[in-house]
Amino acid sequence: MLSTRRAASLRAFVALLLAYAITITFSIPGLMRRVLASPTATHGAAKGRLTPLLAPPVPQSSGQRSGELLIRFHAGAGQQSRDTVLASHGVRSKRQLRGESGVEKLEVLGGQDPETVAQLLRLQPEVEFAEPNFLIKKDQLVTNDPQFVDQWALRNTGQSGGQFGSDINVTTAWQTTTGSQSSVIAVIDSGIDFTHPDLSENEWTNAQSLVQRQHRGRGEQVGR
Repeated sequence: MLSTRRAASLRAFVALLLAYAITITFSIPGLMRRVLASPTATHGAAKGRLTPLLAPPVPQSSGQRSGELLIRFHAGAGQQSRDTVLASHGVRSKRQLRGESGVEKLEVLGGQDPETVAQLLRLQPEVEFAEPNFLIKKDQLVTNDPQFVDQWALRNTGQSGGQFGSDINVTTAWQTTTGSQSSVIAVIDSGIDFTHPDLSENEWTNAQSLVQRQHRGRGEQVGR
């Protein structure tokens, strides 16, 4: 009698287990459809299109624009050579930056790492420099002049008993531009010290005028 009851209980347990398994099997597809169709699963995708739950949007890299490079080619590099360099490294030109810098913005294709691509580009003889498109804020523009704090005419904070704000607002001007190597400034002064570290690498010589003076000098010697 006892074994008969045990056999009946076992059959009832197995039947219940099978019923539960069948219920789960037929419920999973509907459950998955409801999950995938829910607004939280689309991550902002367009209506009617589903974004995989395991592939959220890739965030922009901190401190630089995602998938962008800045590059400047040497002046002697031809357009065909430039196009070949870009194509061989999986990048394409987006646009030339304004001004006379010669810097070009590139788009990195195929999900490549911009840092790695920039390093490879710098090895090319046609490339002067290449780097990720770093994000720079205006308040990051600071001078490396150790005596800048003493130059009250540039920024007057009241140092040395001066009047706060009585200056030319040079730091505000730097937020617009920091100058250009192509700009030539003439200073009418015979007391310029071109050995000064601020001037030693920035002296400009009129090559055409120098050649003319040399020719005139040789002519005077011949005429003597």
